[in-house]
Amino acid sequence: MLDKNVRDFLSTAMSRELTLCQKLFELLSDEQTCYESQDIDKLNSILKDKGTLIDQIEESSKHRLAALGIKPLLQNHQSLFEQQIDGETSLGNQWQSLKDVMFRCKVQNEINGKIIMLSQKSLERSINIFKQALRPNNLTTYSSKGKAQQTQLHIRSAKI
Repeated sequence: MLDKNVRDFLSTAMSRELTLCQKLFELLSDEQTCYESQDIDKLNSILKDKGTLIDQIEESSKHRLAALGIKPLLQNHQSLFEQQIDGETSLGNQWQSLKDVMFRCKVQNEINGKIIMLSQKSLERSINIFKQALRPNNLTTYSSKGKAQQTQLHIRSAKI
């Protein structure tokens, strides 16, 4: 059984972290919309706000864990925290809600990462097309193994 002051502190900290994580999820969703609409101006603002929120969440988490003597760098800090609050139904419910929102943030962040990756690949393809257009005497062909290679355009290469 935890001391009432510790229990109250943990409850307040998790409530704050839950609010911050919910805001983070909203920002991550807005970030996806910006990537899809290519709204760079709004994206810059979102990225700055996202960084601030993540810093606040990490700071709160450090204090919450420190209240139980747990170092956040430990690989098993979550399970240690869960062990410490075991039997505290209210704290357990808050912790589960916080984990649920953190998971949603993780999934949304992965979606955003995939959008960025696809955009980068598309940009690379576009750049390659422009490079190809700037070198009209070269032609990109592919080997039997599918590897791209540059081939000089000559009258000889146009033989049937």
